[in-house]
Formats: sequence, structure tokens, C-alpha cells
Amino acid sequence: MKIIKLYTGEDNKSYFTEIDSGPATKQHLGLYSEKIKAANIIFRDFEKNMIFDLHNAPQPQYIVYLEGEIEVEASGGETRIFKPGDILFATDLTGKGHITRTLTDGRSIVITTRD
Repeated sequence: MKIIKLYTGEDNKSYFTEIDSGPATKQHLGLYSEKIKAANIIFRDFEKNMIFDLHNAPQPQYIVYLEGEIEVEASGGETRIFKPGDILFATDLTGKGHITRTLTDGRSIVITTRD
């Protein structure tokens, strides 16, 4: 399964990279990744046309987009649009950060990996 990771580079700017969810094992209902420890789950609704200027992720967190579209601009220059079914793993806890823009109303699940 493809996951987009947002991380801080050596130049203190945020960048995207594609990662895999890990080795899969085949079970009755499909392929399963390795287990990932989670601390909290947050359900989030968002409205269109909101802008969260340069900021860092508050903790390492997976964001699973269920509805709507979000645009994330990494401070390294690249912009990506996240749609239903996409997963963002935000780990840019330091540095210049990223900008988030809501393109539509939507819904997501935020899964933190530590408190």
C-alpha cells in the first residue's frame, strides 16, 4: 500500500517521499501490513477554503482521507493533492514546515503514533 511521507530534510525544509506500508501477509480478507503502533485516533471534518499557513506536524501522524480534497505544499516546493483513499504520514516536526489548504469540504482520520 502506498503512503506519502512528509518529512524534514537536512536543509530544514519539508519534502514528500513515497513509502510502502511494509511486508504483506495474505490472510482470508486480503493482504495485511505489519502492525503499526498507534497512540490516538482523531476524527476530523473540514470545510473548504481553509488555509493553515506554514506549520509543522504536532507529532508523527497518519492522515487517512475519507472524503474531500486537501492540498499540501511542502516548504521544499512540491505540492500534492490528497483525495479519498490517500494516506499522508506527516513527520515534519521541525524546520520550516508545510502549508495545508482545504479544496473541498471533507473528512479524515488522524492516527498519531505517539502522545
